[in-house]
Amino acid sequence: MRTFSNPWGGRLAWRRAAGAAARAALCAAWLLGFALTSPAQGDAGAARPYGPREKDVRRAEKVLAKLRLLEEAAGEDARAFRGVAAKLYPGLFVAVAELREGDLKTDLDTAAFLYAEVGRAWAGAGEAAADCGRERPDIYRPLCLGLRGGTRRQLLAAKARLHTRWAAAVVKTYKGEADAATSRALSEMQAARGNDSIIAARVVETLTPLEGLANASPVHSPYQEQRAASKVSFDRLDAEFAGALDTAGALLSWMPRGPAFYRLTRARRSYSDGLFWYRKVHQSKKMVVSASAFVPDPLKELGLDAERVGHAVANNWRAAARYTRTAEQSLSLAARQ
Repeated sequence: MRTFSNPWGGRLAWRRAAGAAARAALCAAWLLGFALTSPAQGDAGAARPYGPREKDVRRAEKVLAKLRLLEEAAGEDARAFRGVAAKLYPGLFVAVAELREGDLKTDLDTAAFLYAEVGRAWAGAGEAAADCGRERPDIYRPLCLGLRGGTRRQLLAAKARLHTRWAAAVVKTYKGEADAATSRALSEMQAARGNDSIIAARVVETLTPLEGLANASPVHSPYQEQRAASKVSFDRLDAEFAGALDTAGALLSWMPRGPAFYRLTRARRSYSDGLFWYRKVHQSKKMVVSASAFVPDPLKELGLDAERVGHAVANNWRAAARYTRTAEQSLSLAARQ
């Protein structure tokens, strides 16, 4: 996509950067104060249906064997790890997807994702020191601190090992092979799942107000009747959406890859995509002209019609609200069970 010169771009960019920095600081402070129950404080005796099916256990054992290959390779060099990963992905994700929803699938899915991130970290900033202060306090921050100055890549691998260990504990329990270590792992997982629900509820609380700001009717209508307008000013909507999306993104990074995570991630992405194009529509209506430069219409440059883009914005925001409500209903149902 082409970029365009703006005679006031420096000032606008500075203001947006300052706003983003302020939101990041507030988000960091909020996250640091987030109260979760530590695994040691969790109620190990609380009832929780681990209950995988026999075929799920058989499939899980095959996935666990592959995860252990990745664990071994993660302790070597980038070339060795990529060689193993190339043989296992994307088939590993496919194998996990075939499992029934539950704790077993959640931890295997999360571990598979984290090992994929280990591979990407080798090509990026994976050797940078891990930022323990922004990690989830009940399970990930202790791992981070235990690395004693470890890298981001090492922390990703440690997280993957944790979720692999929990999945293995579910399999052992099903097969009647549980020991003291297995019981401890299940207690840790159980406490973490309770906290997962707390985090998911906070994401719902963060995203829900956005529906009230957006003018996205829940009833479908022709695009000519829809407008990419909000119930508040552009500046207010832009700021409140950006702040909520930052906070929701930080919280989602704490969640394992279970049903609530995927619903809320889709909600956040739909709000974010809608905001991206809403900004384009706003720019299209507020073309900036000065004596020294002309900023072209961003939609016409892309060959897009503002009315149709506005319709797409409304559709994105309706979908986001629907995903958020579905996640909230699922959390309420789980709490009653």
